[in-house]
Amino acid sequence: MIPRMLTAARDAQGLTQKQLGDACGVPQSSLSKAEIGTRPLTDEELSKVAPHLRVTVELLSWPDDVYGFGSASFFHRKQQSLPQKTLKRIQARVNLLRMRIQRLTNGLEVDSPLHIPHLDPDEVGGPAEAARRLRATWRLPMGPLGNLVNAVELAGGVVVRRDFGTHRINAISVWHPDSFPLFVLNSTLTPERQRFVLAHELGHIVMHEGEPPRDDAEREADSFAEELLMPASEIQRDLQNLDLKRAAALKPYWRVPMQSVILRAEHLGYITTSRCRSLHAYMNKLGYLPIEPMPLEREAPSVLRDMVQVHLGDHAYSVDELARGLGMPSEDLLDEFAPDLRPTLRAVR
Repeated sequence: MIPRMLTAARDAQGLTQKQLGDACGVPQSSLSKAEIGTRPLTDEELSKVAPHLRVTVELLSWPDDVYGFGSASFFHRKQQSLPQKTLKRIQARVNLLRMRIQRLTNGLEVDSPLHIPHLDPDEVGGPAEAARRLRATWRLPMGPLGNLVNAVELAGGVVVRRDFGTHRINAISVWHPDSFPLFVLNSTLTPERQRFVLAHELGHIVMHEGEPPRDDAEREADSFAEELLMPASEIQRDLQNLDLKRAAALKPYWRVPMQSVILRAEHLGYITTSRCRSLHAYMNKLGYLPIEPMPLEREAPSVLRDMVQVHLGDHAYSVDELARGLGMPSEDLLDEFAPDLRPTLRAVR
């Protein structure tokens, strides 16, 4: 048993040591000593603890690193007002997800026709230039960017949607040095907001991965996302005389939120800051800030589902075998990675 894995599994369930101990009949003192590494749990204790953590006993001995929000490899929008328990739960779930996806990739040949480069904004001329270079690297045509989720997955990224239990964190991205870029999006995001948030996280991965923390990292990621989704040289004509009706008309074309169109107009100098605030206030009055009219079609990730399908089909794994390899109960496997496969598999005897 590895102490950090026990802590991560417990945090992922949002349990305190006392709550876990009361639930499984293992003294809190034993759990505390196990997590600080002074006395490992016995085999009997592990067999009691693991089911309550929705993991296998084997997972508690995985040697993987656990990354925190403060590490250079773990980006998220800073939300200081969130309770530590909530942050720990989200952090732990993303870490376990990353570890499981890494094991899903074992034995698979993943063809990535694109790649995600590292572009230092200080060296290339700023975040907007980094976005322009990425568009060139990916050979994207002029105009609106098509399916962003698909582009990220073609470049070797893995995109998943998860319920964080809070609206204060939009997404988390992490790129383990020996693994794949992982983008975890809050499942409560609207389709158009999902696109902008994914572009923002992509900016972090492109510009900030492996670098010391920067005070202006969030602003840079926003600037990157704006240029990636709404290139200045191409959208400038659309932003002339911008009003709410015009922003609504531009939304389905550029495939971004109305709010992002308005902010883009301000940042490029086509409307004043006071005009920007006025338009946002009007949107708020109409009830458009939480949920805008004319929602876009959601871009759905497919890489994880395809991986599971390959293992269950081509590699002839059973659900139980694959779940065991991923350190989870078999009943959680499809719900976690390929929920649309469940009805089909239930029908086959």
